Amino acid sequence: MIEFRNLYITFDNRPLFVDFSLTVEAGAKVVLYGPSGAGKSTLLNCALGFVRPQAGSAMIDGTLLNETSVYSIRKKIAWLPQEFSLPYASVQEMAESIFRLKVNRHLRVTPERMLQEFSRLGLSEELFEKRLSDLSGGQRQRVMVAMAGLLDKKIVLIDEPTSALDPLSVQKVISYIQQMEGKTVLAVSHDIRFVESFDRSIKIG
Repeated sequence: MIEFRNLYITFDNRPLFVDFSLTVEAGAKVVLYGPSGAGKSTLLNCALGFVRPQAGSAMIDGTLLNETSVYSIRKKIAWLPQEFSLPYASVQEMAESIFRLKVNRHLRVTPERMLQEFSRLGLSEELFEKRLSDLSGGQRQRVMVAMAGLLDKKIVLIDEPTSALDPLSVQKVISYIQQMEGKTVLAVSHDIRFVESFDRSIKIG
């Protein structure tokens, strides 16, 4: 569960959220939509502890988000930001590095399993050995969606996962996220096809 209670958040001396509350039940798939600059991504960053509200609170998986709990909470979250820079040469190096981390080592994700997830998202096996710099924007987005799924976290936060995708790839991403059984998903999107495909859509701004 993700719960925001009576949030007050400002940006550049402008209030983004005033007494804002939202509950995303465990296992629900919820999409935030609305105009740019309204604060949708800010809510994702608030759930991760990157943005601190001036008032109000966030509860993540039943735990109050604060300086003491923030790192343990982040271990429960798979996060796909809108903009990301990856310090890896190839897709394979990135994937192997992620699953060598202590927090993920128990998952024992094999290259074969990774390729299965890639296939579900319309990605070819050859892409696994490509340099990250050679990937298109849409390929990079789908690779990261696959990584978010493979991490098997209780909570998934996704920011604009379909902004660089063609219609067929958008549908594959939608199906992939819908099939994340038992996962609590909070996503941000401007894509009406994506917005209309999930349990709840909430307009921000």
